Formats: sequence, structure tokens, C-alpha cells
Amino acid sequence: MFEQLNKNEAFLIEKFKKHPLFVSINTMEWSDFLNILIQRRFLSLSIVNTYELVIDALCDLESLKTVRSILSEEYPRNTKGEPLLSHRELLFQDLISLGATREQILTTAETQETKIIRQKSLDFFTKNFDHQYYEIGILTALRFWAEVLVSIEYEYLWKKMSERLSEKTNDNKVKSEFYYFHKIHDAKISDIGNESIFGGLTHSDELAIHLKRLIASPEACDYCIDIESDICNLKYKFYDQFL
Repeated sequence: MFEQLNKNEAFLIEKFKKHPLFVSINTMEWSDFLNILIQRRFLSLSIVNTYELVIDALCDLESLKTVRSILSEEYPRNTKGEPLLSHRELLFQDLISLGATREQILTTAETQETKIIRQKSLDFFTKNFDHQYYEIGILTALRFWAEVLVSIEYEYLWKKMSERLSEKTNDNKVKSEFYYFHKIHDAKISDIGNESIFGGLTHSDELAIHLKRLIASPEACDYCIDIESDICNLKYKFYDQFL
């Protein structure tokens, strides 16, 4: 039953990877590239609120455990329980390392296009509450919007970032504290229905396990396909504004 859903995901991912901005990323002026990352930050700032919305909307207890666990990673703690830098702080830190100034990051206004796309993204989680497959729909949206495609975005943006962030520090760590690791632990590794716990699960695959359990009909699969297609088109439009 998941064959068509996985096939559609593969098609959308390949389509997204071929966005003209990603294809020409290495030839982009650095100032233009920083502008894209600063606008992309507005979408990143929505992640926590989106996860909170999903927690409020979900009734499935097993899914809730996973969603809460992923959200908790946004605010890591050390072994003593003391707060470490949040993911939002690490994002800010990476932007500084890439050459943006604190003033530039904090005073750059959200474009109208970014604002519209951010709001339409939130609509996936706040509308159609009475739909038969609402819970499946928001899990699908969360996985594809906040994890699968985010990993693809950072994979391709990293090709440009790596010019300044791939050099190792004295303790042999990658300079990036945000982008590099998110492109890895958000990624879709397996098709839905083929997840394996061996070697650890990414966020995408953790959420996919619940979709496998909850999707019980071809109609539910079709609903997920429609949502993922709409999300891909929306993310595509975000990058269109920079062409």
C-alpha cells in the first residue's frame, strides 16, 4: 500500500533537488547567499511552534511520544541537566560564522514572499481539523515539511556553506553546529514501511514508523500524497523568490 506514497516522495525529492537555485548554488554571490539563509531562518523559527501545534492536535499517544522527543532536542542539556545552546542559538552562531553580522540578522525584514509561505506552511497544521485523516495528515506534513525537505535544503545549501564551515577546528569538530548536523539527522534514509532501528533512526524515519502504523487505507495514502505535493510546491516557491 505504501508503494505509491514512496514513489511520490522520491519524485518530489528529485524535483526539489533540481530547483534552479540549488543547481547554481556554487556560482552565487556570497552576499546573496547570506540573504537566502537569513530569510530561511524565519522558517526555522517556526519549527518549535509547529511541533507544539502538532502536540496539541495529536491524540495518538505513540506519535506524541516521538514528537515530544524530537521537540526536546531543540533545547539540549548536558549530563548535569544544565541547558546548552538551543538549536535557534546554534543557527544564529552558524550565520555569524558564515559572515553575517548580528545587526544584519536581527534587522533584516521578512520578505512578503517568505511571510506568505510561512503562514501557508502553518495552515497544514491548523486547518481541516474535521478531516477523517487529520492526524495522519499533520504527521505527514510535519515529517515532510520539517524533516525530509529540510534535510534536502541543507544538503544543497551546505555545498556553498562548506566553503567556510567545513574546515575542522583544533578538536577535530566541524565548524557548523547547526546546518551540518541537521542535514544528517533530519534526512529520509528509508522508504515508509522499511525503517530499521539498526544504526539509529533519523527524525524523518522516526515519524515514518507512525505513518506506517496509522495509514490503513489507499484513501489515507492518497491524502498524504496530496499534502506532500502541496508542501513541496510551497518550499519550491520559497526559493523561487531568489531567482
